[in-house]
Amino acid sequence: MHHKTLLFTTLMFLLIMAPVFSPASSAQAAQEPSVKADEPGSHFQKAVELFVKKDLKTAASEIRKGAGFLKRKAKSATKEGKEGLSASAQELEKLAKDVERGGVTSEKQLKDTFARSYEALSKYEYRRASESWAKKKTRETGQALTNAAQDMEQAAKWSGRELETGTADTIDYARVVGGKLIKGAGWAADEVDKGIKGISSALSKFGEKVEPKDK
Repeated sequence: MHHKTLLFTTLMFLLIMAPVFSPASSAQAAQEPSVKADEPGSHFQKAVELFVKKDLKTAASEIRKGAGFLKRKAKSATKEGKEGLSASAQELEKLAKDVERGGVTSEKQLKDTFARSYEALSKYEYRRASESWAKKKTRETGQALTNAAQDMEQAAKWSGRELETGTADTIDYARVVGGKLIKGAGWAADEVDKGIKGISSALSKFGEKVEPKDK
């Protein structure tokens, strides 16, 4: 009886501890950029799935929903940010039209455009962080800095390119500083400056890789 109890206890322990040692741990899952249902990434993902299924009209509709998100963001952006978001929205509208008429031949064409859309969103958030920091609006700075980091991760994900170690570290740093600003504690001014400048530099390097070849 003692041996049966011991065996049962051992099995229960292994079952409880299995998730802790699983390769797909929660810590690893947290590194994947999350996408909310109302953000363009959810529409982009649906568009790719529908494109593969040859449901081109519905795929185009999803792409246009993503373009609509960027247009709404552009309304609250300053001049430079508005130009970038509007240009990206127009590129998405053109892509939707091309998809609908059967003029797009590969998933890569979709994904490259989606990557540039998230790059535009990251630039918008970076500028918003800079403007908010200049006005000493710390919480807004933190939220914008966090968004800029997340959007850049999405841009890399859609482009199919892995971020360089230095760039990934810069994004992580910006996210940490952004979190401190949102909480309202634990941050220093030089940390914020470093986080904002780091995102700017990372965006500049990444932008060179995702620009359309015909430009």
